Amino acid sequence: MDESMVEQRKEKDGQMPSAREVFLYFLKLGFINIGGPVAQITMMFNHMVERAHWLSKDRFVKIMGFAHMLPGPEALQLAIYVGYLKRGWLGGIIAGLTFIIPGAVVMVLLSGLYVNYGSLPQVNNALYILKPAVMGIIAAGILKLGRAAIKNTALALLLVGAFVAMRFGGINVLLVLLIAGMINLMIVDGIPRLRRSHGMIPLLISGLGGFVTLADSRWLQIGWLSFKTGLFSFGGAYASLVFLQRGAVEEHRWLTAGQLLDGVALSVATPGPFMLFTTFVGFIAGGVTGAALATFFVFLPSFVMVLLGARYMEPVRHNRGIQSFLAGVSAAVVGVIAVVSIDLVPEAFSGPLTFAIAAMAFLLISVRQIEVAYVAIWAMAAGTVYAAIRAIW
Repeated sequence: MDESMVEQRKEKDGQMPSAREVFLYFLKLGFINIGGPVAQITMMFNHMVERAHWLSKDRFVKIMGFAHMLPGPEALQLAIYVGYLKRGWLGGIIAGLTFIIPGAVVMVLLSGLYVNYGSLPQVNNALYILKPAVMGIIAAGILKLGRAAIKNTALALLLVGAFVAMRFGGINVLLVLLIAGMINLMIVDGIPRLRRSHGMIPLLISGLGGFVTLADSRWLQIGWLSFKTGLFSFGGAYASLVFLQRGAVEEHRWLTAGQLLDGVALSVATPGPFMLFTTFVGFIAGGVTGAALATFFVFLPSFVMVLLGARYMEPVRHNRGIQSFLAGVSAAVVGVIAVVSIDLVPEAFSGPLTFAIAAMAFLLISVRQIEVAYVAIWAMAAGTVYAAIRAIW
């Protein structure tokens, strides 16, 4: 009986690698995972399913479904989950850390160079090409998220309502997401069931949203903003832009919208989760200590949710109430990302060429289905050439 159960687990979970194999694979991945979540997930699928046979295709897809409904970076959550599945809690923590740390170190180095040399004409000329390309990448991401999130008319109306509420009503982003989730929950499940089963959802989320009011300590402000960003970034890195734009740019004024866009551009060129532009924000706000705090707290929710929630993957994925609430939140996220993207437009575009660059990046990703990594590499190369030409002439 015991042998049968072991065989069933092997068939379900695939090969069981050693702790050393897990560590070395995710360490290697931490240095090469450039290109955003799609490219990173593809790399992991190729290794885990097709080469090493750590997981079956069905198991991989189910884990991805679980990660997709969580806030934060999907690729990181997939790495943590697989590390946990294969080598327990320590494996999950090691997989996540090795996925993040190389890129975080690179981002700190790039942030230091940016602070010291970012005003040089050569740097500005390179970013002149890269920033509109990033806006094209973001636009393609909004389109992809919209296609995934908008499954019916009600969700489409929630998207529009979230956009209007934030753009013209100035309503807090967390409140917008909460209301959208609750509205869709009521539409799908009805008010009576909502009262019986899901009354704690708004209390929990509003409690988290208003848990801390941080006064004068910049370290606490960086930590809280980063934690809040990681905890409520439904839709991944693009959604985290909303919190950083509102918190770091508009509320605390640690950096400008243009500098935030520069950080996003640098993150495109950096291995690791796309959300590493939070590290850039932390560095601008508080140097290396600020970068370390921002990095730790923005990714902390992903570790906690995956490691504590892994055993509940199937019940959570099939809970109708939770799925209805998250569907409403996901629709609203697309609307609020669009609001922030509009705020970044003046910083990215300064002439017909920049609009053409953004359009080209958008079309390459959304129409030609070119991976973000290749578009980013093209933009960086073009920016470098443009800066060299301007330096000569």
